Amino acid sequence: MSTRSFIGMVNRDLTITSVYCHWDGYVEYNGKMLLEHYNTPAKVRKLLHKGDFSSLQKNISDIQYYVDRGDEDTGAVTQNLGDFIKMCKESWCEYFYVLKTDGSWAVSTSTNPDIYRSLEEVINVEDPYYYDGGATYSDIEAIDIVENSDIIDCEGKKNNNIFTVGMFLGSVRNSIVNVEFEKSDGSLTERYVTLAPFLIPSEKKPKSDETEMTLEEITEKDYVRVFSITDNDWRTVKPSKIKNYSKPEVEFANKDGKFVLSLDMA
Repeated sequence: MSTRSFIGMVNRDLTITSVYCHWDGYVEYNGKMLLEHYNTPAKVRKLLHKGDFSSLQKNISDIQYYVDRGDEDTGAVTQNLGDFIKMCKESWCEYFYVLKTDGSWAVSTSTNPDIYRSLEEVINVEDPYYYDGGATYSDIEAIDIVENSDIIDCEGKKNNNIFTVGMFLGSVRNSIVNVEFEKSDGSLTERYVTLAPFLIPSEKKPKSDETEMTLEEITEKDYVRVFSITDNDWRTVKPSKIKNYSKPEVEFANKDGKFVLSLDMA
């Protein structure tokens, strides 16, 4: 018997994008899988990109999406919180997973679809419905799944004529930015990038004036060269394809008399 679930994430505009998963929706499988393998907004966006699917897998390439077998009306749904909860209440699903804007997972069940709790805490409860020993699901503090975020949702800002290339350049020229963008094949990817001179290795310094292009030139050509710390090389990014970006916490450690960048890119 299938254990149905919805899996979604909170967007910058506080809407929720979600998809349907047919099998193994219980916390011990889907919950654990999400915590271990889909623990960044970029990974979750990729997961939701093609819509509803049969069963969650460690690798997106192994997931059977309904659209790939020719099914219609199986795309991801984006709606406000109230409509999302209403959809959950009216569905046959038993579990509802939502990635908050701070990158943490929350979970709810069909018993109370409008009450969410930290998935990381719930994962330690053997059965959220019937567990009769130790901590119970109801003992775990309820949390809000929609709250403010410092993630810059470029897509939303472009739609409102607020986003400009200058916003992205202003950040990337002074620090490291975790940017999520759409590749030419339509898939989503993320990179840690910078244009801050002190963060670019001397042997990788640009040999052309591409990084000195004016804002008008970059906007007109929809093209900017940035140094990818993820790849340790230069990469071209189209500003129009940027979905969102954020500034990660960066530390500099003194190692053998040299300052070394410390950045968690897991």
